[in-house]
Amino acid sequence: MKDFISTALLFFLVIDPVGNLPLFIATLGKAPPERYRPIVIRESTIALGLMLVFMFSGNHILSYLNLSKAAIELAGGIILFLISIKMIFGGAIAIYSRGTNPETESDEPLIVPLAIPFIAGPAALSTCLLLGGTGYLAWTVAIPALITAWLLATLILLCGRWASRLLGTKLLSALEALMGLILVALSAEMLIKGIKMAFNLGA
Repeated sequence: MKDFISTALLFFLVIDPVGNLPLFIATLGKAPPERYRPIVIRESTIALGLMLVFMFSGNHILSYLNLSKAAIELAGGIILFLISIKMIFGGAIAIYSRGTNPETESDEPLIVPLAIPFIAGPAALSTCLLLGGTGYLAWTVAIPALITAWLLATLILLCGRWASRLLGTKLLSALEALMGLILVALSAEMLIKGIKMAFNLGA
């Protein structure tokens, strides 16, 4: 249960629904209000399918590359640390916002940019790939945890317009920064575990 909760929390943080709320609202600004939720459900489903593909193929890819579990833990910790720093300082929103202009996008985008990279972004796909390489853990913990985190993230995105009006941009940014701080701790734990595995230290 502990592994499930921590893994679900990890997936929730890297999917980052709170940070994605302003991006979804801006991108779907021209879409009819009644189309907002159907679009979110469609794009979230596409993103889940892609993340599951990365999860299932992770073990084969990592075996083919002959990567050790220590390397997986260290690489995952570094990736998550970089993503958490962007979350804390708003870098992720700034990067995606520069690449997405609601004035030039179509009224109803398909796959890009909502499913990819907003939901299934580099952090989420990398996490799926790395956890997919852990074999037994992927089947018993990672996949149920991913689906749980995805459901919660989708519910948050479905309430996007209402939540944005209720909370405001500043509070949403503060919540994202808080999630980033939690992700820093998780990434540090992965780095510590990877170092212990690499040097055969005690748990």
